[in-house]
Amino acid sequence: MATFYVLPPRECLERAVTDLFAKLLPGLPLPVDAWGLLADQLGAAGGWNPDVFLVPRDELADGDTAGALADGYGAEAGDRVVEVSLARPSRAWALQQPDVSGAAVAR
Repeated sequence: MATFYVLPPRECLERAVTDLFAKLLPGLPLPVDAWGLLADQLGAAGGWNPDVFLVPRDELADGDTAGALADGYGAEAGDRVVEVSLARPSRAWALQQPDVSGAAVAR
């Protein structure tokens, strides 16, 4: 089973990484896609399972998160979804079987 971390929009992630590194390493420039590079390095160094996916919110179609993950990323019933917010606690749930319309349903 896969785990999908639905993160804040990429712009928020880039800003957070830029702010952090500006404090840690003032004056040093960051690559344009600092968030993407950092996520790749963390995944490799942390030995994350290859079935862990980091999905910025703005890469999903508006509306139903479960359906967007199924349509855009191949999420299936039983996969775990962790919705991350900078403003509130994370929310985790599992995808259920698709309903009659074909969209995956959240539990």
